[in-house]
Amino acid sequence: MKTVFLDPVRQDLRDFRRYVINKFGGTAWAATRNKIADSIAQIEAAPRDGTTPPELVDFRMSGYYEVASGTNRIVYKVEDDIIYVHLVVDARSDLEDILARRLFRM
Repeated sequence: MKTVFLDPVRQDLRDFRRYVINKFGGTAWAATRNKIADSIAQIEAAPRDGTTPPELVDFRMSGYYEVASGTNRIVYKVEDDIIYVHLVVDARSDLEDILARRLFRM
């Protein structure tokens, strides 16, 4: 399967990288980046093994999944043979708030 990181998540990852390096150092970022890369490989191997984000259940949005990646969540959608990564966020974040802010930013 092909994986596509949507533009907003690319910017989120750049911001996240800057934050982790400034707060915890380059070694911490390398470890985090490796965990994310490992999780993406896991998603590519079995994309539908993720769980439906609980915040999306009420909306009956099919095809959306999430996996844990260290202290982060990766939220993605599977369409045909393509995996679209929508979010990489801290697991403690309020996903509904993030989605609302992203929706109104468009």
